[in-house]
Amino acid sequence: MTQLTQANLFSINLEMSELLNKELNLDSYYHPNLGGVSRGGMANHYPMTIISMHELGASDDQIRHFKQQWPRNRALIDETLGLRDKDQLTRQNWHLYLGQSQKLKEFRRVFVEQLSTRDVADVITDALKKMQNGLPMGLFHPLIRLSFSAIHGDSGLLADALAYMAIRYHDIYQIEAREQTSPANTTGDLALQTWLMIRNLNLRHQLADRLPNLSYGGSIHVCEQLCASTFVHELAMNSGFTIDADKLKNSMAQICKAAVQLYLSEPSLTTLHAVTASQALADLTLRFSKGDTSCAIFTKLWQHYWLWLTSLFIEKGCTLSSIEPIETEQVISAKIDWQQLSKRALRTNEVHVIKMLYSCKWLFEQIDADPIYKRAAEEML
Repeated sequence: MTQLTQANLFSINLEMSELLNKELNLDSYYHPNLGGVSRGGMANHYPMTIISMHELGASDDQIRHFKQQWPRNRALIDETLGLRDKDQLTRQNWHLYLGQSQKLKEFRRVFVEQLSTRDVADVITDALKKMQNGLPMGLFHPLIRLSFSAIHGDSGLLADALAYMAIRYHDIYQIEAREQTSPANTTGDLALQTWLMIRNLNLRHQLADRLPNLSYGGSIHVCEQLCASTFVHELAMNSGFTIDADKLKNSMAQICKAAVQLYLSEPSLTTLHAVTASQALADLTLRFSKGDTSCAIFTKLWQHYWLWLTSLFIEKGCTLSSIEPIETEQVISAKIDWQQLSKRALRTNEVHVIKMLYSCKWLFEQIDADPIYKRAAEEML
């Protein structure tokens, strides 16, 4: 029998079943990426999926069935990978080691120590501030995992997510986010109006020549290159749609809806994760943005996310099935409700379907009861 040697004082969530708490505790001994591959590895979706299943009303039997149907290679951090804590990282210097995958256990120790002695919201917002330029790395899975860990509440799970974000860190922006300005010829204060302006530039053949010389690669790699472009930054941030602390909730709602519309126009793994990432960031914002300082930090995070999402919009060819709002009667049958949709998602045992359904349901209930979220869920299923 494999011995699990990682120290982990796990705090159970009384609103979750004994089985779910046990599975989350055991999973914390495994690397956050399958096989222990840090750079470019596929995320270990197991903890995120079973919490999604719980939130959608799954029974313990359904969680057991999912585990049986998900035979993925999760690598034990100690016994399989042999990672060790060499005691080099401290509360003061951890940010100097960002991107070093061999420091996973040290990052985890530092975050556990901080979470046990400081306010949780302060620790998380401070960590996100230091790692904001690596926000999209791992296709946002560290951020998504952090949101699910916050749902449970155990400090070890939160530390796991922050440590995951730290080892995946890479500055994809390469430019500091500047203060937004509104140019004289503003296109309006709506997110989709910015995209409409970009689409019109593309239709007039005035976009491609000003984009960076993109090297070959998949959607994620192209987006990372676009995020580092000063021209793309200007398009996203200085075209009339502003993201500021005073109106952050309104900006959040518009950005989340834009992500869903992009998914509906161009269904893919990247656009699906754009939706689940926007939901995770919205969840963390509502949980931890409590004062002026933290609100300013989360405003920066949304600016970073919007720049990445606009880069994805450009990478997908500036296509949208519709800029205009979609009428309720065109969206989804009135007979279909979230409970039915949840049951259908849970029957699939597919991690992305389950997580996407959860995100759409959460966004509909917590951010904006717009029928577009039901449409996205229905079309995905």
